[in-house]
Amino acid sequence: MDRRTRLAPRAGALALFAAVLASGCGSAPEPPRGVLLISIDSLRADHLSSYGYKSSTRPDVATSPAIDRLMAAQGVRFEEVVSTTSWTLPSHLAMLTGRPNELHGVQELPDRLPAEVPLLAEGLQAAGYRTAGFWSGPNLHPWFGFDRGFELYQDCSARPVEDPGVFALSDEEADHESVMSAHDDSHQGITGPRVIDAFQDWFSGVDEDEPFFAFVHLWDVHYDYTPPKEYDVFDPTYRGPIDGTDFQNLRIAASQKKDLARLISLYDGEILFTDKQVERLLTGLEVAGRLDDTLVILTSDHGEAFAEHRMLGHKHSLMDEELRVPLLMRLPGRIPAGRVVDDLASLVDIVPTIHDFTGTPVPPGTWGRSLAPIATGAVDDLEPRPAPIELTTRYNGRVQRGLRWQDDKFVDRGEGFRRVHLDLIKDPGEYYPVHENDADRPPIFGQRLAEAEDLWQRMDANRPRRGDSEALPTGLSDDLAAHGYMGDEEKAED
Repeated sequence: MDRRTRLAPRAGALALFAAVLASGCGSAPEPPRGVLLISIDSLRADHLSSYGYKSSTRPDVATSPAIDRLMAAQGVRFEEVVSTTSWTLPSHLAMLTGRPNELHGVQELPDRLPAEVPLLAEGLQAAGYRTAGFWSGPNLHPWFGFDRGFELYQDCSARPVEDPGVFALSDEEADHESVMSAHDDSHQGITGPRVIDAFQDWFSGVDEDEPFFAFVHLWDVHYDYTPPKEYDVFDPTYRGPIDGTDFQNLRIAASQKKDLARLISLYDGEILFTDKQVERLLTGLEVAGRLDDTLVILTSDHGEAFAEHRMLGHKHSLMDEELRVPLLMRLPGRIPAGRVVDDLASLVDIVPTIHDFTGTPVPPGTWGRSLAPIATGAVDDLEPRPAPIELTTRYNGRVQRGLRWQDDKFVDRGEGFRRVHLDLIKDPGEYYPVHENDADRPPIFGQRLAEAEDLWQRMDANRPRRGDSEALPTGLSDDLAAHGYMGDEEKAED
């Protein structure tokens, strides 16, 4: 019988699946009783101490001690992982649908998830899982379609709505402007503790024998960078103008070495603070006796630029500083402690991986592939496969598309820009691209161009019906603009 046989509702779900497996050829491990997906917004992989990071100003202080201890040391760490893009909305939908941006249909504001594209929570809810999501940034707003499949999808932003039930109203009834007016201070607010509190409140109502899926979105690492004082420990001697606020206008930090170092130290302070919230979250599961049979996945939606290519922040480019994200998984008894995987993975692989571990059906149209075999050590290598990357910025009419392989990258940077190939072994900083009209371009350029065009043609032929073209509600639009998502002058590399 197919190992993805549909589960029975709620408490009987896991037992039924285990019985189905046992009736086949040989036994298989029982699926986890819980799944916890943690997304830390704007977190670069190479700023976690478990990925080898050391602060230039305080190399003796780890940025992620709890994540190092509870996730990397007790589970698997994927070394080379990329997002589908360099900003929050499409990357989170890739994370929760298992599809690249072109195939889930959301590439830029005001796109919304088409009704026919399934979400991870819908499949797990149908299989009997209790489901809850906790969000803390405006690009995770239910208006975009994120709430489908969640029995609770709770706003944990800096000024949360007093009545979360407003999100259950239809689009025609919901007063989005008054709802989103509560989000004006979301950059400055501290949301991590509120997210963990909300999860714990919900989890206290989950029975011991009920399987659950929880999605936890932690926003504080996202700019502005204003960690609580006790976590601002990475540049204690700094005296200057940089305080981590008004990030959209922080051009000074890119030109002054000490100011840029200060900005990075504040970012690292936010990581250390968020690491503490992850510790609270996992400790709560441990106290409840549910940590070791819960599949815990920790990742991010995109990285962050710190002037590597004259840019700060994200939603600027398809450079690796904006694309590379961490990916760690923990499930004792299935995932060996301290395992490291070097093979390239993508955010789109998370959905099929969770379905594989839980034995639930992978939705048709899922583009990603399960990482469970390599996470558990059942296989040593993944079949080489490129990861689609894409960035659409309608405010300047530009569409960038590319493919990221293990050791190289090909990018079509849009009309008016030359297509480029980057050798990430010889040029890990991506400073010396090979352009399409270079007389001495290597043969791999043509090979990668042909692969890209073939894949793009197939993806374009399978795009979903465009979601509702309704304009963004005024309040949501204003809030996204305040966060820099509605348009910003970018310095494009040629």
